[in-house]
Amino acid sequence: MPRGDGSGPFGLGSGGRGKGKTTGRGLGPSAECICPNCGAKIAHKPGIPCAQEKCPKCGTPMVRA
Repeated sequence: MPRGDGSGPFGLGSGGRGKGKTTGRGLGPSAECICPNCGAKIAHKPGIPCAQEKCPKCGTPMVRA
């Protein structure tokens, strides 16, 4: 039974429960928002959905590229 000192099957660095790699949120490799109306592109801002961004050229809501 682990004693909280890193020994046992789920000790530090053992790859036990909750020790897996964080691979992201499955949003894909795209880091751009694109305007479906005129095709303008802007950098995607983490935490802000592209639909909340307005196109700098025509004001249309953006979509994820």
